[in-house]
Amino acid sequence: MGASAGTLCATIAAVVAATAISLGAPMSAKAQLDTRSNAPIDITADEAEVIQSKCLAIWRGSAEAIQGDSRLRADTITVYSHPKGVGDNGQPACGGTDRVLADGNVYYVTPQQHVRGDKAVYTAADDEIVMTGDVIAVQGNDVARGDRMTIKVSTKEIKMESNITGAGKSGRVRGVFYPAQNGQTPGSTSAPAKP
Repeated sequence: MGASAGTLCATIAAVVAATAISLGAPMSAKAQLDTRSNAPIDITADEAEVIQSKCLAIWRGSAEAIQGDSRLRADTITVYSHPKGVGDNGQPACGGTDRVLADGNVYYVTPQQHVRGDKAVYTAADDEIVMTGDVIAVQGNDVARGDRMTIKVSTKEIKMESNITGAGKSGRVRGVFYPAQNGQTPGSTSAPAKP
């Protein structure tokens, strides 16, 4: 992942942040899953619930958001928006995204990379994504794993942590990276790994 870790960070950040839903215009997406794409965002789940009074939208049951070749999957995707007063209909008006929570079997997949974890939280105020629970990030043959991955979206800084510390102990943060060969970029392969 080495040099491509910044690309992975930016792509994950775009995906998690992009599931933001504007409650002011029910069920419409405000951002993008892939910042380089103008393709529509297709969100599916077993059920969707909008709680206007709490500026909250919940997609439950195998929730999946797709834009072009980018895909975010989780058992539940919950979007918390900022309240911004009262609308014309007497209901609370909701503004931009405050926080996005992807919970349970979280996968982010593109043709080049995929990341999995148990939970991912994007917090707009901190401009940060925190993915927890047996986090595995794969790009080509390169693999990094840990218990918690924190991504600073604007700076593309990534910090991987583990609950296990100390030399020689199993379960510490681990990365396996392959150097570039035959004109390929580091970590690239002819076929990306599948989740």
